[in-house]
Amino acid sequence: MAKILLIEDDSVQADIYLTRLLAEGYGAALAKDGELGLKMALENHPTVIVLDVRIPKMDGVNVLEALRKDEWGAKVPVIILTNLDPTNELTDKIYRNNASFFLLKQATEPELLIEKIKEILASLPQQNSV
Repeated sequence: MAKILLIEDDSVQADIYLTRLLAEGYGAALAKDGELGLKMALENHPTVIVLDVRIPKMDGVNVLEALRKDEWGAKVPVIILTNLDPTNELTDKIYRNNASFFLLKQATEPELLIEKIKEILASLPQQNSV
């Protein structure tokens, strides 16, 4: 079973996405700040990480940069899901650290997130897919 780690501090958004992930049959966990999210990712090795940018304690770009310094974290697929406008500086940092997708929350229904997760899972070795 694919394990999805959602790093999101907005409780309403987190509930919506977690409910949908669980309904799709994924294992799902939530971290409400960047420090906890990074710790959970490095300890539990989820199949995919869904990461907000503006989160407490450690922003999503710093979480992504820290992940990429780890042997396992260098390869884990990360979907950026944020309301921040994609400035050149922000997108440069995100893509330089190999984010799989950059999605704007206001334009992303849960179905689109699930679709992107399925795209990622289809590209991974069979043992990691649902």
